[in-house]
Amino acid sequence: MNDAPFDDGGPKSRRRSVSGPTSADVARLAGVSRSTVSRTFTPGASIDPVTAARVRAAAEELRYSVDPLARSLISRRSDTVGLVMGGLENPFYPAVAAGFMERLQQRDLRVMCHVAADIEAVADGVRAMLRYRVDALIVTASGMSNAAVDDCRRAGVTVIFFNRAVTLSAASSVQTDNVAGGRAVADHLAACGYARPAYVAGLANASTNRDRQAGFTDRLAERRLPAPRVESGGYTYEGGCDAATRLLRTKPRPDAIFCANDIMAMGVLDTLRHAHGLSVPDDMAVVGFDDVPMAGWPSFDLTTVRQRRNRMIEVTLDLLDDLRGDAEAPPVHRLIPGRLILRSSTRSP
Repeated sequence: MNDAPFDDGGPKSRRRSVSGPTSADVARLAGVSRSTVSRTFTPGASIDPVTAARVRAAAEELRYSVDPLARSLISRRSDTVGLVMGGLENPFYPAVAAGFMERLQQRDLRVMCHVAADIEAVADGVRAMLRYRVDALIVTASGMSNAAVDDCRRAGVTVIFFNRAVTLSAASSVQTDNVAGGRAVADHLAACGYARPAYVAGLANASTNRDRQAGFTDRLAERRLPAPRVESGGYTYEGGCDAATRLLRTKPRPDAIFCANDIMAMGVLDTLRHAHGLSVPDDMAVVGFDDVPMAGWPSFDLTTVRQRRNRMIEVTLDLLDDLRGDAEAPPVHRLIPGRLILRSSTRSP
């Protein structure tokens, strides 16, 4: 009696069952070369549409899927983008993180996120990202050094700063036009008849704070209004409360307060109304910056400068598509106009 052939479960058989179909199997079934299979599954590669359809049909029949590790070895890309995030106590930035993650995943890119509470944590995050060989870094945290950017450049990693002005020669940036936003607030307060302005600052080392304050102060001077009294609020709700209390002790008392973000402005509003019984906007006006969802709640109804978050994210990702894999490309800087949103925390012009 003849013995029927059988699979004895040896190493070769086990290897095939675990690994599944290969690109060589797809190439044989489709009648093409392995390089044609590779081009079919490489975004942006040049290939005849009819041939590509035949390869995809063969891949579907075999239940073949691209091995991301193998593809990264060939393309020298990890298809991973690092997010170095800061300021997550501000609702603006968790929404930014969610927007980036959703859109990067739609592009079949993996996302690695590092939350940085201070400058040292930014450096730690950048080093970790480089160890994992990310293709690019999107940085919202302040405090990234020239040395860190140079390390990224040598590693072939593109760096894009989000909502940060940068003087680093090798880094690109996308940000709201914060200077213009500050100027628009000064114009609005002047038009409403307010004449004793104050400014509640964020973090001293943050470009967003410097630019908003500069635009506000310079435009007040152009309109022959006094320079604002300045108190620090550290970009927090509690900081806004404390800054409002200090400003109320000054003589003469301000009649309008511009805050470098909405969270501080909410602290200012609550302090004026509930701790001191003042009327907003009759006794004092309050303006924020960001237009986070809470700014539109009836309890705040805050006049503010809207940052066009979704537009900023899309512009950043367009830059990422253009620059990823080319760390030697010259940096690109994009300014996105904000928009003054008028609500009841200021009088009408």
